[in-house]
Amino acid sequence: MEFFLYLVMKKKILSISFITLFSIALWISVALSESYVYTIKIPVEFIDLPDNYSVGFSSNSEVYLQLKAIGWELAKLELKKKVSYKVSVYKKIGRHRNNLVNFIDDNPWITSAFQVIQIAPAQIDYEIEKVGVKRVPIAGDIKLEFKPGYRLTSRINFVPPSIEIYGPQNLLHQIDTVHTEHKELSDINDNIRLDVSLKTPEGITISNKFCTIDFEVQKIVEKVFFGIPIEVRNVPSSKELVLFPGKINITLKGGINKLGKLINDSIKVYVDYWAALNAEEKTIQPVVEIPEFTEVVTEEPKKLEYIIKHN
Repeated sequence: MEFFLYLVMKKKILSISFITLFSIALWISVALSESYVYTIKIPVEFIDLPDNYSVGFSSNSEVYLQLKAIGWELAKLELKKKVSYKVSVYKKIGRHRNNLVNFIDDNPWITSAFQVIQIAPAQIDYEIEKVGVKRVPIAGDIKLEFKPGYRLTSRINFVPPSIEIYGPQNLLHQIDTVHTEHKELSDINDNIRLDVSLKTPEGITISNKFCTIDFEVQKIVEKVFFGIPIEVRNVPSSKELVLFPGKINITLKGGINKLGKLINDSIKVYVDYWAALNAEEKTIQPVVEIPEFTEVVTEEPKKLEYIIKHN
């Protein structure tokens, strides 16, 4: 008996669901059979350009079209992935102004099923210029986060380091760099080499769509360099600058592989005579020049005593 009641209830629920879905479908069908006014915003696309010419200026990159059609046609239009409003330049160069309504026939997607009520703006100004070429460097838009204890130990290299860009001269003058797409890398603990796409400036064509970036990442350690001699510079021939002590110890922080290859001669330490002469105290801090991507942790001693002798 319970099983019989279950089957009856299940059949009733299915019937109700079917009637509900059928009613919704019928309502949608009736609704889409009515006429509606619909406004769409789409990009402007220039066509019929002369060879080796492009659009250097356009007063509008997008237009609004107010259309009237039955719901089915508007729904199909909404489902289209890419729709643009094509404007023919008729292979004419120079600066021009035209009414946008004149280009309806250049847009086959605007069929007889649509009534164009309004186009805004009504007019468009544009200039067709000869295409130029320019070489510009590539710059990164990259965010790096390293695993604790690791750090960048080289420059970020781009391959190629520069690319050629093509477009109207007035646009080329405004561009001095092409950037990569934004990229975020996290928990980095090893060298990186990967391909990234490039951003194409508006109105410009670029010779490469991608570039390769690579850089070194190493575990950061410290290393002490003992007894580094201190050079004295710019001492007049009649003078002598004597330092106490004449050598110092330097502790550097950097990549484990990089520090492992460094020797005392990799670090330059010096004192300038004129800096010592103008020092208010009888001590002076030496200048320390270290290899790129290393960092001074400590100097021992940090300041030196000195005397100036007359020869």
